[in-house]
Amino acid sequence: MLSHPHIRFEKVKSVTGSYTAGTLPDRAALKTHLRIDFDSEDSYIDTLLETTISYIEEYCDVSFGDADWEAYWDYAYPVVLVNKNFEALKVSGQNAPVLYELQDNGTYSALSASQYDVDYKNTPIRVHMKSGFGSSSNLLNKYKLEFTTQVKTVPKYVYQAALMIAGHFYENRQDVGRERVYEVPMTSRHLLERYRTHCFT
Repeated sequence: MLSHPHIRFEKVKSVTGSYTAGTLPDRAALKTHLRIDFDSEDSYIDTLLETTISYIEEYCDVSFGDADWEAYWDYAYPVVLVNKNFEALKVSGQNAPVLYELQDNGTYSALSASQYDVDYKNTPIRVHMKSGFGSSSNLLNKYKLEFTTQVKTVPKYVYQAALMIAGHFYENRQDVGRERVYEVPMTSRHLLERYRTHCFT
């Protein structure tokens, strides 16, 4: 029996959504956290915030707001598990998950909804390939699933972790100082571990 197909992801685009329970820190919040009352480093602070959010998204495997994805696999399988963390999945109109099959001419054609089911109630997404699909293919990236994830709630401890990480970046602008060459332990990591491990189970 074939092993479960390896799933490859490509983020098509990311559109920041609105957050319904908490927010991510903005410039004013970070300046208050750092007790900064001048404007000469606003541009640098904005860069630190962008870096911090990017770090949290990568570390926790999450995209805040709305994010469009394409998932690819090479051969059919009774149930394909598409492991992407999300709070909700857009399922209406053009944002509903759609499965495509690669044709011999190199183009993708949408499969009929009668040929597959998508269970998007929890993560991982489950794609049920119905009867009539072959178990192997000589085409790479034979199947493509397009879907849009939504993560609109930001726990307060993630907000606090973002402030701490950005503050650490601000206070330690270089990798090491003259007096220490070891990594600074970050309490923020402990906060993010809870989000990373439990939030999307």
